[in-house]
Amino acid sequence: MERTPNIIWSYEGQPDLAVGTQATTTEKILGWTAGFIGVVFVSFLYWNNDFNWTIWQYIITVIIAFDLVGGAVANSLNSCKRFYHSSLQTFEPSYVKLAKNHLFFSLIHIHPLIVSLVFSSASWFYGFFWYLILQISVLTVIKTPLYLQRPISMLIIVTALLINGYFISSPTGFNWLIPVLFIKIVYGHTVKEEPYRPETEKNI
Repeated sequence: MERTPNIIWSYEGQPDLAVGTQATTTEKILGWTAGFIGVVFVSFLYWNNDFNWTIWQYIITVIIAFDLVGGAVANSLNSCKRFYHSSLQTFEPSYVKLAKNHLFFSLIHIHPLIVSLVFSSASWFYGFFWYLILQISVLTVIKTPLYLQRPISMLIIVTALLINGYFISSPTGFNWLIPVLFIKIVYGHTVKEEPYRPETEKNI
């Protein structure tokens, strides 16, 4: 007989915007480890390529990689799905309500604009185009019926991958930026999914 999923929307504790309030130890490890994997990846990539960047450009790139790669995994955690798709709890400060606003969360992800500004190989068209498309994509998913949100988000992500790979040139060293950004925001953060908890917590 198939087991009944342990779906729990309630949570309590200190707000955790990174991996979601009351994340399990394993969820925390997954989220933070993914961020460090992003740092290792770009460090290895840039170590083997001479991009002629300043130290500040390298630091900015590492921060972006940590945020996006870590965020792509963290936003798909059940703890984050529970946290960001629940209404403001009575014990939470008012700023959490703003963080739970999916469009606001997307608007503050100005990574394409930063890359266009900081890296000479980038054009302003690249930054503005992808920033605008990201906001339109999030609004599209928000307005989509719940049962279609996941496939619509995947369609958007696949389309972004194709455009990024074949139609709009990425700045040197940033081929990965748009795919990871769209996975983090369009699917990971915006799509509402059932938040599961370990079976041992069923009675908590």
